Amino acid sequence: MSWTGSGRKTAVLCTAVVLLGTLALPAQASALTLGQARGSLPAAGRVPASPEIPSPEEIAAAKSSESATAAEVTRIDGLLADASAAQETSLGASLQANNAYGEALVELATRRDAATVAAARAAAAEAEQAKTRKQVGQLAGDLYRNGGLNPALSSFVSGTGQALEDAATLEAVTAGRARAFQSAETAAAAAQSLTEAAADANRAADEAATTAEARKTDADRATAAQRQAVADAKAQRSALVDQLASLRNTTAALESARVDALDRQRQQERLAALTAAAGSAPQPGTGSQPASGSQPAPASPGGGGSAAPQPAAPAPAPVEVPPAAAPEPAPAPAPAPAPEPVQAPAPVPVPVPVPVPVPAPIAGGSNQTAISVALGKTGSPYFYQYGGTGAYGFDCSGLVQNAFAAAGKYLPRTASQQFAQAPVHVPLSQARPGDLLVWGSPPGFYHVAIYLGGGRVVQALNPDAGITVTDVAAMSGMQLYGYAARY
Repeated sequence: MSWTGSGRKTAVLCTAVVLLGTLALPAQASALTLGQARGSLPAAGRVPASPEIPSPEEIAAAKSSESATAAEVTRIDGLLADASAAQETSLGASLQANNAYGEALVELATRRDAATVAAARAAAAEAEQAKTRKQVGQLAGDLYRNGGLNPALSSFVSGTGQALEDAATLEAVTAGRARAFQSAETAAAAAQSLTEAAADANRAADEAATTAEARKTDADRATAAQRQAVADAKAQRSALVDQLASLRNTTAALESARVDALDRQRQQERLAALTAAAGSAPQPGTGSQPASGSQPAPASPGGGGSAAPQPAAPAPAPVEVPPAAAPEPAPAPAPAPAPEPVQAPAPVPVPVPVPVPVPAPIAGGSNQTAISVALGKTGSPYFYQYGGTGAYGFDCSGLVQNAFAAAGKYLPRTASQQFAQAPVHVPLSQARPGDLLVWGSPPGFYHVAIYLGGGRVVQALNPDAGITVTDVAAMSGMQLYGYAARY
């Protein structure tokens, strides 16, 4: 069987159509790891076993002498102090677990949004690929039925042999045909790439969901342990206070007030030591230069003033890489009529993520506005919610973000980000109302609250306490950081 020049070219074009169709098959996508976002969380802290309460015989023996009584009172005071420390330990562990779960929910929402966008892009690319494949198929069929020659040219060509073959060759390689095949190839490659990206995004979302579920288990366990610690400490305190009243020949009410005063004294001493330490040294990792614009505050949670350290520079914004430009089409040969160009792919519709509900900014907003908004969310109908940003349920950083948005200041989502991206950081001794206090260690802070002045904060604490106002000193033993963030 002999092939003419036009027949060989027609066969090549038909083969190209078949090969282009195979490009639509998605390749096996590689697994996507989530790095430190998938790191294992330490098990929730266990509450230390309650120390043994003195027996009635020991209390009776301690009354035998004044020195024995004083020694037993000191021992019981120590037991009560240990019980208070155990409660702080369990509360700190539950806050860490709550924060880890909240951050996992934020990550899950981000991954799901990314998967939705990737799926939309892949679907648009597949539709464009189907369109270009249809166009190429029509071109190939036209060339095959007419021996490689477009019927529009046949009226301009006479004779047979070399002239007809030259006309067929000219028609087959016109710029329009080249662009059609090039567009089909580009669309197929894009569809394959975006399909793989969508599969990766879906896997990442599935991993984020698994991680969030594990974090929820940790948070529930830590919350249950904290509740048990509170119940145990309450029962232990009642028994020990009764023993103190018996030893000191007073009443349980008087001894309870004395124990409370001792607790407050220890808390204030601990806060004062933390404040003094932060005031005498620069913030770790920021150097020794004072922060610009920092001012001493009239109301601060601790004593002593100091120059504010230079805040760490915010992380650079990610750079978006523009998509590669489509290759320039080859110029059309002059003698051939240019066919209609193949249309460029339509823009990919990208779904817009649902914005976080925030209150409308108040005219003339300030940090005092943020304080007022946060205080307005204490008590019913507002409540603590894992990963919550409103309108009624909040976690610690969600409450901060919502309150500052009302003042026209849009803070990042997590406690660590809110501290790191603040323009000014000051020691606790210089904290003023509206500053943010954080708990934990840099860069992984696990709790954030808004400072009110007078040694108090407003915060979304946990599912039991909800959104509440708390003394800073009462939480100073739970890794309160020695510096405040100011927006």
